[in-house]
Amino acid sequence: MAYPQQKQRQMKKKVCPFDGTDTKYLDYKDYPALKPYIDYFGNIRKRYYTGVCLKHQKMMKNAVERARFLGMLAYRK
Repeated sequence: MAYPQQKQRQMKKKVCPFDGTDTKYLDYKDYPALKPYIDYFGNIRKRYYTGVCLKHQKMMKNAVERARFLGMLAYRK
């Protein structure tokens, strides 16, 4: 059964929050900047949910790994 009047939902493309700023790298000591991208269990959120571009997602991964190694962030809860 086909519905000719069906509306297709178009997803709005998310814009990277770091693109407009002059961020050369994400600092591992800047916890308030990293906090929105880490969930309750200490995992890094996916790009799909946050809208961060690939370049900044890789920077964030490195910053979180460094912060975990130095004991500033927990590995897992």
